[in-house]
Amino acid sequence: MSMSGGHKKAGLLAVLLAVWGGIGMWLWSTTEEPPRMPLTNVSGRHSAQQGRNDHGSGLHVQLDLLTSSRDQRNLSFVMPRNIFSLPGMAEAAGPSSDAVPDTAQQQQVILTELAQFHYLGFVRKEGGDREKARDLAVLTKNDDVYVAGKGEILENHVIVKLITPDSVMLQDRNSHLEYAVPLSEESASEP
Repeated sequence: MSMSGGHKKAGLLAVLLAVWGGIGMWLWSTTEEPPRMPLTNVSGRHSAQQGRNDHGSGLHVQLDLLTSSRDQRNLSFVMPRNIFSLPGMAEAAGPSSDAVPDTAQQQQVILTELAQFHYLGFVRKEGGDREKARDLAVLTKNDDVYVAGKGEILENHVIVKLITPDSVMLQDRNSHLEYAVPLSEESASEP
């Protein structure tokens, strides 16, 4: 009896496939191809009368827009107010002329400190069932060795932003300065 039921199911499947195939062929043969239209650029407003007027007169330059944009560029830059500073601080009057070199000097000090890291390579840590593979960078600074993953913090102020086989991107936590440490050519055993 199971053999007879199997034949019935196979026959019913064949009939359904034939019906669906017939309907598909009928739809394919009776539908018309959509009419082909040439493509036109319709971005923005364009009236027929404006198009006729522009052809004879050439280009039309709006000088008032040019002068207004030049005036906006020439306005002096005003330092935005620091909403996080405490009231009555010295910066309320604006930054002093000495602040710019100090900032550049601080950035240089931070970049010099980040440049002390040496990238020796990376290790790919395979995860378990639910964990993904994770890259860990092997870094040295002076006599210290660090093994850190993306997003980990070194020395309380350096964040590992990106790990690639060729380099590691480090970011200072306070100033948000980034520094790419290339793969070091020296081996880990050399002093």
